[in-house]
Amino acid sequence: MRVLITGVTGFIGNALSKRLVDMGYDVWGMIRFTSNTRKLHDGVKPIYGDLIDPCSLVGVIKTVRPEVVIHLGALTPVSLSFERPKMYIETNFYGTVRLAEACRRHAEESLKLFMFAGTTEMFDTKDKIDVLTPFNPSSPYAVSKVCAVYYLEMLYKVYDFPTTILIPTNTYGRANVNQRHFVIEKIITSMLEGKEKILMGTPDKIRDFMFREDHVNAYISVLKKYEKDGNSYLKGSRYLFGTGVGYTILDVFKLCKKLIGWDGEVLWNVYHRPYDQDSIVVDPSVSNLFLGWEAKYDLESGLRKAIEEWKERLEI
Repeated sequence: MRVLITGVTGFIGNALSKRLVDMGYDVWGMIRFTSNTRKLHDGVKPIYGDLIDPCSLVGVIKTVRPEVVIHLGALTPVSLSFERPKMYIETNFYGTVRLAEACRRHAEESLKLFMFAGTTEMFDTKDKIDVLTPFNPSSPYAVSKVCAVYYLEMLYKVYDFPTTILIPTNTYGRANVNQRHFVIEKIITSMLEGKEKILMGTPDKIRDFMFREDHVNAYISVLKKYEKDGNSYLKGSRYLFGTGVGYTILDVFKLCKKLIGWDGEVLWNVYHRPYDQDSIVVDPSVSNLFLGWEAKYDLESGLRKAIEEWKERLEI
């Protein structure tokens, strides 16, 4: 089965592409000319394209003729989206429109599944998020993702486009791509490097944190469901992925401190977004029921794994 992954050099794309190659899939990774092809795992076939260039996307789709598209490519740092909203709309929303239309017009016969990476940032509620929770975006990043979801679901309704929306919660374990600027990565790397003082944002925000491998397994569970039952329960559907348990940033900080043995000083409330949700916790029961997916890592076991990976990356 031919699988095209956008965002293949990113956090999840990097890990997912390796898993799919190991499982025997014919994996193609779309990269921009500025990307470093050395980030691709052996067996991943590179093909050049850019979400802001519709002509390049048509070329990609005509060449690969994908049976499955896993659309991970996006701008993701939420705080930066407040400073550069146009860039986020251009890449995340219009880029998705361009890619989906290229698939609809040039891969209609081959395409069986189009998986889109949503985000729990699309919601803003103190209640646990489920598949019926209405969108309520509170950042330009979230708006760009909501618009993309609505467009893909319109394509499903009008053209029977094989849209499946995956909405994973906050994910950590970025040692594989050496990304250090997300909250858990910042905490772990700062502590491992022995910094005496760490500057942080708000300590009381609640998040449902998921380890990278559980996130990767979400996409694999959709593929397995398709191979077993076709598009039953997939086309036009939304699936949420997370542990179902919320922790404050302070909880995470204390647990990392305990696991690493760090004894420095933390300064809270140094950084602020213009707006930040109080709580993001998901109900993954629909994914459990229909896809057979469940999180294998709780917070402590996931943090232990992430810390070991960062130790190896930092040569500590």
